[in-house]
Amino acid sequence: MKLAIVVPRLTDEIVGGAELLALWLAQRLLKVGHHVEVLTTCAVDHYTWKNVLPPGLDRIGNVPVRRYPADKRDIGMFAQLEHAIQAQYTLSREEELLWLRNGVVSSALEADLAKRASSYDAILALPYLFGTTYFAYATAPDRTVVIPCLHDEAYARLGVVAEMLGGARGLMFNSAPEAELALRFQRSLAPSTVVGAGFDPPGPTDSELARRLYDLPELFLLYVGRLEGGKNVPLLLENFLRYRERRGTELSLVLLGSGDVKFPAKRGIRQLQIDWRHRDSVYAAATVLCQPSRMESFSIVMMQAWLAERPIIVHAESPVTRGHCEQSNGGLWFSIYPEFEEVLDRLLRSAQLRRTLGRQGREFVLREYSWPAVLSRLETALSSWFERSREPVPALKS
Repeated sequence: MKLAIVVPRLTDEIVGGAELLALWLAQRLLKVGHHVEVLTTCAVDHYTWKNVLPPGLDRIGNVPVRRYPADKRDIGMFAQLEHAIQAQYTLSREEELLWLRNGVVSSALEADLAKRASSYDAILALPYLFGTTYFAYATAPDRTVVIPCLHDEAYARLGVVAEMLGGARGLMFNSAPEAELALRFQRSLAPSTVVGAGFDPPGPTDSELARRLYDLPELFLLYVGRLEGGKNVPLLLENFLRYRERRGTELSLVLLGSGDVKFPAKRGIRQLQIDWRHRDSVYAAATVLCQPSRMESFSIVMMQAWLAERPIIVHAESPVTRGHCEQSNGGLWFSIYPEFEEVLDRLLRSAQLRRTLGRQGREFVLREYSWPAVLSRLETALSSWFERSREPVPALKS
């Protein structure tokens, strides 16, 4: 098949989940013989969306990447509408489209896609939250498969999101709880399936090498990801400091990532930057991984930690991460501090429990999220949706 993947930004240094998924899918689909190119903007920063990369054809490894200038934004208008959405005011369709237009969009990308849409067998657009995704769908609804990466948040309740969930040619979810969530926002979903992201078993890991290179403690709780309030990092910091004070333990918290969350310069908390070639060895050295986010459509770091046979603690209010722990028997969950304390106590008391949960998590990832399993689900869905005879749907007015 000839496929386009539309994503708001993409470089080989961006580590956001949707961007990684877009890049990984492009790489793997190319590897098995499909023709794939990525359509994206010249922006890198997901706060400003300023154009910093040159437009035109680029490559990331073997992946062709077509870059288009992001449109100028009215940041004041965007902020005003953003505030209204967060406050759960009802916006008109015109206001919702105005919010999307002043987020990240590219008129040049849309115009080129309108000209060339018929040359693609399918257009995969992700994630749901950005104008690049909606307007790719609006340009060619009958060829667009949306990979929503949906969260239970105010944006997901917009009318334009329900429209896209119902009108796309197909939907590819990352997990079953995400698919169930979509039904709360649109009762008449487009044809859909659960695909997810794929993973290879890691090569040999060396936890002792990781300890020496990064001066890692013997016992530590690991967090990997953006240090942002939306990822619930402040709650993790609060719970960890309370646990350390109550238990008088030498357990450390290692934060692998960057962001705007400020944390106290207290003993036991450390922010770490690593050579990503050592990522799996750092996972293997960790005692437990904590993924505290309530809003995930899929957690890449959980799968990576399970492949390194590490147990995981997640927030009970995240249907996706808790669901994966329940399916795999690879982790435990908490909602309030006493539960966090009890779960961590259990894991620290029993090395056998940690090993058992870690092994069960690894078996789950290899069974459900190997690349052969993921690509089989994706190809089966595309073949089904695009082999059906169906009258072309005109582009939507935007």
